[in-house]
Amino acid sequence: MELLAALEAGEPVEDIQGLVMKRDGRIIEAPPRPPLENLDALAQPSAYFTFQHLAMSRGCPGACTFCGSPEFWGNRRVRAHSPQWLAREMEALAQKGVTHFYISDDTFTMDKQRVLEFCRLIIQKALSVTWNAISRADCVDEDILLAMRKAGCIQISYGVESGSEKIRKALGKPIDQEKIISAFALTKSLGILARAYFIYGSPGETRDTIKESMDLIHAIQPLGAVFYMLVIFPGTFLYRRAKQKGLVSDDFWHQRVEDLPWFEIDKDLNFKTVKAFGDSLRASFYNHLDQFAQNLDLVDKKELYPLHADFLSRLAMTFSHGEYAADPRVKNQEKTATHLFERSLSLAPDARAFLGLALQKQKSRDFNGAMAVLEQGLAHFPRHKDLNLCLGICLMNQGRFKAALAYFEPFQEFPETRQYIAVCQKTVEDTVWTHTRITK
Repeated sequence: MELLAALEAGEPVEDIQGLVMKRDGRIIEAPPRPPLENLDALAQPSAYFTFQHLAMSRGCPGACTFCGSPEFWGNRRVRAHSPQWLAREMEALAQKGVTHFYISDDTFTMDKQRVLEFCRLIIQKALSVTWNAISRADCVDEDILLAMRKAGCIQISYGVESGSEKIRKALGKPIDQEKIISAFALTKSLGILARAYFIYGSPGETRDTIKESMDLIHAIQPLGAVFYMLVIFPGTFLYRRAKQKGLVSDDFWHQRVEDLPWFEIDKDLNFKTVKAFGDSLRASFYNHLDQFAQNLDLVDKKELYPLHADFLSRLAMTFSHGEYAADPRVKNQEKTATHLFERSLSLAPDARAFLGLALQKQKSRDFNGAMAVLEQGLAHFPRHKDLNLCLGICLMNQGRFKAALAYFEPFQEFPETRQYIAVCQKTVEDTVWTHTRITK
């Protein structure tokens, strides 16, 4: 507002705090603008926009050498909204029809009491939502994970970075290996998908350190993983160190480039070697993902059975119809999906599991088997649209078009249903007409 007011009045803007500009070819940088301390004083964006990405805090106390967050937010300071503010945002967006959220705090769980209060509010409001979060393996425990799961959290991404203690220290992430293993086991046991971030091509990276990362993948058995080649940016510790050693200068950024891969300034690394590192890590994950999914050890608490069933059916869908189903690196997709669907239903009735299992049978042309599963599902969820449609389609495949209409017609307001109704009605009418002609 200060900038806009100055521009409107034709006044100079060089002294407005927080601005950087060019004047006569020179870069002019005004003094930094003091950060807003009370974030709750900001307007609630949900009053004006509809979106999925939320954040309770700004900044991170971590000291990762590759990360720009400390410089971006200022000296590793953390400022945060109140749990009430974030809960109001989520509630307002849920009322607009948003059902899934991405909470993008650098480390969502760093303030345990704040997170527990946020979860309590979401549970109290009975919001039917799901959400993902990002955290560190040394910032979670059973209390906070259980509260998050009950409040709708379905995925947490952890910055593991490497299986090598030496590499983790070089990256400013000296988390004890046992804490990493424990965090993944605990997260999965409570029905939250644990996803791992790994970095390769770091200073000091060798085949041996990559082997340590592959060993850690097998120890934590993540259900999702993202592998990044190390790149550095201005404002990070690694970039400053590279500048001090004369390995790079700020002139590099005058080129048309998006980032600076570390291997380009490291005499011990090259693209071919680093690419092979990444290929080995990805193969270690994807080639064993089906085993990781089938090895799930869920905590045996009856109050969590419905949440476990939801978790298992959600994971199963990634193998039968989602990301993993389309990935040739993943083995035994159908077998894994069937196992997870059946395990889901062994814990609690779950509409997604009934549907997924029926679709598996339908795919193999076992329409009677699919119909048996769907009828079980409809006994629990009689108004579930997809279960009804799937059963109707099974009947169509058996030539029972009139019977299929009974499952389609209650949902005729949906465009995808109308096409099935039209086909069934035409087939029934043609059959009646043909029968009438033969009778006459």
